[in-house]
Amino acid sequence: MSPDAAPLQFAPTLPPEEAARADFYALLARLYYDAPDAALLAELASADEIVAEESSGEGAGFALAWRDLTLAAAAADLAAVKEEYQSLFIGVGKAQVTPYAGAYLATSAVDAPLVNLRGYLAQRGIARRISVNEPEDHIAALCELMRFLIAEQHAPLEDQKAFFDRFMWSGAGRLCDAVVNCEQAVFYRAVARFTKQFLEVEYAAFRM
Repeated sequence: MSPDAAPLQFAPTLPPEEAARADFYALLARLYYDAPDAALLAELASADEIVAEESSGEGAGFALAWRDLTLAAAAADLAAVKEEYQSLFIGVGKAQVTPYAGAYLATSAVDAPLVNLRGYLAQRGIARRISVNEPEDHIAALCELMRFLIAEQHAPLEDQKAFFDRFMWSGAGRLCDAVVNCEQAVFYRAVARFTKQFLEVEYAAFRM
C-alpha cells in the first residue's frame, strides 16, 4: 500500500443481539408487505427454535409464538396464504383488517400520527419512494424503519425507543389484536401473535 492510499473503511458490525432484532423486524416487514412466497415459508418452517431463558414471562411467550409461527409455515398452503393476505389486508372494496397503525389510535387533528410520522422522517432525510403508494404508517413500513434505525443508522437505543414508543407500540399492538380476532386469519393469526410477543419483548427491553 502506498503512503498516499486512503485507509480502508470497514462498516461497523452489529452485536449479535442487535443483528437478531434487525432480522426479526426485516422478517415482519416482509410478511406484512405481501404474502410469503414458497421459499420464505420453507425457511420459516425449517427455522431453529428459540430457547427462552425463563419458563415464564415475555421470553417464554416470544419463544412459543415463534414455534407456532414455524409450525404454521410448515402447514401452510401457498395459494391459501396468498388468498388470506388479500382478504385480510387488501380485500375487494374493504380489507378485513387495516394494516395502518395510525388507524388504531384515538387522535385529534392536532396530533395526527401520520402527519407526525412524516415530519419525523423528513427531519431525518427519509422519504417514501415514488413507486410506493402505501402511507408511511403501514405496519410493514414501520417494521422496516425500525430495522433501518438498528442496522443502517446504528441509532442509539434512546432514539430507537423514541420511535418505537411514538409510532409503533400502541397502534401496531392493536393491529395485531385485530388480526388475531379476525375469523379469516389462519397463517396470519400466527404472524400477528408472534409480532405482538416480539413487540412486548422490545417494549420491556427498552425499559430495562
